Amino acid sequence: MHRETIIGLLDQCGDVVALQPQIVGRFYGDGNRLGQRKPGAPTPPYFRPERWIGSSTPASNPPQIPSGGVSACADLMDGGKRVALKDVLADAETGPRLLGEKRFTAHDGSFRVLVKLLDAVCPIPFHVHADDAFVAANPKVYPNERFGKDEAYHFLDAPKGQCPYTHVGVHAGVTGKNVVEAMFHSTDHVIELSPGALQNFGEGFFVQAGLFHRPGTALTLEIQQPSDVYTFFQADFGGQPLDDAVLCPGFKHLEEAVERVVNWPKNLEPSLLESVRLRPTPIERTVKGGRAEWVYPPTMTDKFSGMRLTVETMITIAFDEPCVLFVWRGWGMLNGQRIAGGGGPVGQADEFFVGVQAAQRGLELKNTGDEPLVAFALFAQKV
Repeated sequence: MHRETIIGLLDQCGDVVALQPQIVGRFYGDGNRLGQRKPGAPTPPYFRPERWIGSSTPASNPPQIPSGGVSACADLMDGGKRVALKDVLADAETGPRLLGEKRFTAHDGSFRVLVKLLDAVCPIPFHVHADDAFVAANPKVYPNERFGKDEAYHFLDAPKGQCPYTHVGVHAGVTGKNVVEAMFHSTDHVIELSPGALQNFGEGFFVQAGLFHRPGTALTLEIQQPSDVYTFFQADFGGQPLDDAVLCPGFKHLEEAVERVVNWPKNLEPSLLESVRLRPTPIERTVKGGRAEWVYPPTMTDKFSGMRLTVETMITIAFDEPCVLFVWRGWGMLNGQRIAGGGGPVGQADEFFVGVQAAQRGLELKNTGDEPLVAFALFAQKV
């Protein structure tokens, strides 16, 4: 990476770095609500149900599906090629500039969060994620991962799909043996073991590592640790069986996984589903010309947080930390640069990495459309 070239380009954009959308292939179907499948384009032998936003994390996929997922900077060019965000953040000079010296040193030149748009045409299979301690202690199980995966959802105002329900945890008395037996009976049997709730627009859930869960089909903004660890507890998907390479990568068999990565006391809490529900809460500061609300509150976890910004006319808002900014609805200006909401076709100006100095100076968001401009500011693990 030619550092002098990149520094000059960062000067030009004021450390507000536009990013290219990254559509990630998976084995499960997409609803094309993000416009990710172009009419007449060749159809790959896999689906494209996820968009990764501000990502330095590669997707972990079974053979035949490419990894992808690492964000590229739209306007930071080096030798005619777009520079990967992770390379800019890891650089000894540009990294501290964008992340801040303390974060750069403490987090090894990385921005420890992964943000996704989930566009699943069918619910993702019932599954669980390992936690940080298990991943650190078992490098042979997850050789390419450093972290477990806590995650949280926010349900966007778009068509919800055919099954807009989230399942979290299991009912009283359920055991690991029950789960494994039910999953090989049928998907319907295993889901009966878990309480579910409607995915309400503008709300969400916080799902810690170790919890059984099945996300539904509502279009979802998901924030999580920068990791792709998982174990499925659903033997088929869309009528097709899932092989061991997909079900439980890293484990010899499911019985091993169900004993080692599942947090049984937490899964069996009687009011678990309601306790992990997320509803927007206003932030303490006054925002003229719009409003700001926590949708992933910092009191929930120290691993990530995020707020929704609704701009009626114009707002100026500053943050102490760097962030990823995703524009969901509307049209407007960001520090004088045109932006367009990501609810439309993929590829519009809707995704940015905001360096720490730019965040602290403050962002000016101006609404130039006929509807409110809605954006999300998304923050990584606390230092």
